Amino acid sequence: MHFGGGADMDDIMQMMMGGGMGGMGGGQRRKRKGRDVGMAYPVTLEDLYNGKKATLPREKTILCPDCDGTGAKKGSGGGPCRDCRGQGARMAMKQVGPGMVQQMQVPCDACSGSGMKVADKDKCKSCNMRRTKTVDAPLKVTIEKGMEHEQQIPFMNEGDQSPEIDIPGHIVVVLQEEKHKVFTRQGDDLKMTQKISLAEALCGFQFTITHMDGRQLLIENQPGEQIKPGDKKAIIGEGMPKHKKPTQFGDLIIEFEVEFPSTLDEDSVEKLRKVLPAPPKMEVDYDPEEAYPCSVQPQAKDDVEKEMKKQAAEDDDDDEEGGAGGVQCAQS
Repeated sequence: MHFGGGADMDDIMQMMMGGGMGGMGGGQRRKRKGRDVGMAYPVTLEDLYNGKKATLPREKTILCPDCDGTGAKKGSGGGPCRDCRGQGARMAMKQVGPGMVQQMQVPCDACSGSGMKVADKDKCKSCNMRRTKTVDAPLKVTIEKGMEHEQQIPFMNEGDQSPEIDIPGHIVVVLQEEKHKVFTRQGDDLKMTQKISLAEALCGFQFTITHMDGRQLLIENQPGEQIKPGDKKAIIGEGMPKHKKPTQFGDLIIEFEVEFPSTLDEDSVEKLRKVLPAPPKMEVDYDPEEAYPCSVQPQAKDDVEKEMKKQAAEDDDDDEEGGAGGVQCAQS
């Protein structure tokens, strides 16, 4: 069973759903849309803070302007086969049994499967019947203040053109934030880590930060306001600008790392004992004749791993022997 007029199955289904079976002519063919394409674009945190305009080089496929994508000279009457719409094939319906119809694709008999009906003298010399051309079509991207990592900037219907589609797809530029050497972003806030000495933590400090717009911030902590390791302080309004609200800003969060001196001479120790609060008195009960004095030492990473493996092996031995577990002391 064959539907005449070169209609394919999309047309037939559209006719049945849109205009009913009466006359088979009331429906409209669904427009064919090209696929959307994503383009990753690396940006710095400075770009997202200050905003930026950029041009992305790109090549784009367009319909040949000299033949409007027909492959034939204008006015020649040649071009894509109307029966198969340039596809070179059409869908046909074949009856395969009582009440059963099979859909199948067959070569278009109007154009012998070529999809084109153009005489040699009428061929478009500009595209040589390819119907498309490749041109430079750079994208002008505007990065707004406060935009975020993986935020999308769409260019509607700027995708490649093709005779097989009616509407080009979209180009979507996806921002990819690069790692910053000082700041990390958390929403509208900025975070950074600052190392200070023990003396600065106890007696106050000053240091400067060069912000992403070039301003220099003087960060101060007054004597008497101690900073503990891991303390976090906020500089209000010195974070990221809020997207679509560029006059509003998040905060700058500074986490402090306090560097302790590796050693102290006896004179320094005595001075600190006089200045710092006395430690709580701890009575230690031990036998001076039996107790063996030990001093703690930094443990290397390799030693830690060896100790963990040793402990794991001992635990396995205890399990195999059916021991009750727990800590065991070596007997002298």
